[in-house]
Amino acid sequence: MTIASLKALLASLCFSLGAAIVPGLGLSVPGTALAQMTAANADLQASNGLPGFLRNRPLGLTVGLDTPYEGSGELRLTYGLAADYGSALAARVPLQTMSGVDIALLDVELLKLGVSGNLWAPIPNEGPRKDLTYLQPSINAGFWGAFGNDTLALDAKLVGQVWAPEDFAAAREGYEAQLGLTLYAPLAQVWGSRSVDLAVRADLTFADTRYMAQHFGITAAEAAASGLDQHQARAGMKSAGFSVGTVLPLHRNFELQGAAGMVQLLDDAAASPWVVKRGELTDIWGNAGVAFRF
Repeated sequence: MTIASLKALLASLCFSLGAAIVPGLGLSVPGTALAQMTAANADLQASNGLPGFLRNRPLGLTVGLDTPYEGSGELRLTYGLAADYGSALAARVPLQTMSGVDIALLDVELLKLGVSGNLWAPIPNEGPRKDLTYLQPSINAGFWGAFGNDTLALDAKLVGQVWAPEDFAAAREGYEAQLGLTLYAPLAQVWGSRSVDLAVRADLTFADTRYMAQHFGITAAEAAASGLDQHQARAGMKSAGFSVGTVLPLHRNFELQGAAGMVQLLDDAAASPWVVKRGELTDIWGNAGVAFRF
């Protein structure tokens, strides 16, 4: 007897046993449901020897293009880790346009709360910002929360500068806040329990006066040096973002994944003379990669 025939015999026995036992309990389970239960049990047994953080997690790398700073209109090569687009709550992280290291302190059904931190990279006084103030790097931190399920998630985040070297006279400062909505939909099912994942996100980002004035305002001294008009950028809406992420399984364990998005500057940020005359009102980004799941 071959291995294939043994598998067929085992499947037949499992189906017959289930068909015999379930009616006796007063229940009715379709054959397809029984087959799915058997496959799920096999998957569970296969993952029992793995640490929890590795189970069904995409492990891989992505390559993409992104802008070095908002409004620049320039693109640079980027590298990153594979992301999870398998639910609205998971896809929120890679698709948010105000990225950072998000650590959950409370993780219960439908609700996540935590802290976030990131490096605000330096913004040079060249290219679109030629002859404007060179903005030095700083560390930001804050809080975030997300409410929802696998299909729909609403989230909010607030971060601001918490540290910069004392000798940095023009370290990036101020506060940013973002509200986002993420939707997830599984498409065609492939490779048994795997499906093509599609996640879509839209968000609005706000900033306080210090952030807006430093990043988009133009002082009298900067106007004289650059030839641009003076500009006062006030607190309010800074930008709107839209992004899409997808996963195409190639096998039960391998997948192709990618994401793309755009960020549109708004209000005083969009009216900044350096953005209007030298930069871009709309920034775009995207990435693609290969990942493996245990």
